[in-house]
Amino acid sequence: MAVRAAVPNCRREVRRGGPSSRGFWRATCKALAKSVLVCATAPTFLAAVPPDIQALLDRHDYAGAEQALYTRLEASPEWETGHLLLAQIYNTTGRYEMAERTGLAALRLRESLDALMALAVADMNLRKLNESVGWLEKAAKRQPNDPEIYRVLGLDYALGGNMQESEKAFRRATQLAPENAKLAYLEGRALYEIEKFPAARQSLERAVDRNPLSTKSWTALGQVYDRMGDAAGAERHYRKALEVCGSTQRECAWPQMELGFLASRHSGEKEAEQYFRRAVDARPDWAKPHFYLGKMLAASGNLAAALAELESAARLEPDQSQHHYQLAQVYRRLGKVKQSEQHLARYRELVETERNKGALFELHEP
Repeated sequence: MAVRAAVPNCRREVRRGGPSSRGFWRATCKALAKSVLVCATAPTFLAAVPPDIQALLDRHDYAGAEQALYTRLEASPEWETGHLLLAQIYNTTGRYEMAERTGLAALRLRESLDALMALAVADMNLRKLNESVGWLEKAAKRQPNDPEIYRVLGLDYALGGNMQESEKAFRRATQLAPENAKLAYLEGRALYEIEKFPAARQSLERAVDRNPLSTKSWTALGQVYDRMGDAAGAERHYRKALEVCGSTQRECAWPQMELGFLASRHSGEKEAEQYFRRAVDARPDWAKPHFYLGKMLAASGNLAAALAELESAARLEPDQSQHHYQLAQVYRRLGKVKQSEQHLARYRELVETERNKGALFELHEP
């Protein structure tokens, strides 16, 4: 798969939007940016990092490393490694506009693979998807067999709504790095979204074979079994995910929530409610468990508790139309007409925004 051949199709899709589970892919992009200093293909400039700054990076003291880099760059403004390191630090700490600016400074000194990749990651997280793909195209000309290029490309396509091309990019990445569990996981997720479930199962089985301690891979495999109509297989894999994560850690929230969905269809609301509560306890800053717990409590008539959970979901993700719709319904049932009308108006406003941007399909992301 050549990046150049894929660019025109991607650029049309980016402008149009499309049916992708963007919540999951946004979270994945942020995780990629945070791990950029230790990515699968290590930056080539690391050998030129001064020992004192390397020590700060090893301790994850990014503020200290940033200050040390500023000092050195004041004395040597054309120090390419300094600009590259700053760009990596900004990506890692979520300051993508600064990462873009610093990456461009490095690029003006020399067009290197490291500068191009730093820019691709920054622009991906800034939703400048066309620009990100452009940097990747240049990177692929320099290093056509680098799996990291195709990993970022797959995320660009996913954020742009082009899941067919996203799957192709991840497939190419796994071909280049067949032992990489994270790439097998991403390929499996993309195959799941385009509903190629047998192929998704194979990819995710490779992922858990290469890393049997991945909660995400076991949970995603459970989802595939669920969509293939094997509820027992789905539950088995969700419970394996809980066994791996220890049942109380943050990453356990996803399999707990999936068990809640499974229970709501097969075991009843009481058991499902318990799983949703465990998901909330494991990861209280994740909106989705609050939302689904709130919906279930509302359905059972526990309106006060439902209101608290739905308000939490809306506070964590205020731009989700479904949060405001459910709040409007609960407030109406409580006889609070003014609040109900306010949330209904907000719901309609967000639905119109989503319609203009293209449908944002939801996925229960890790």
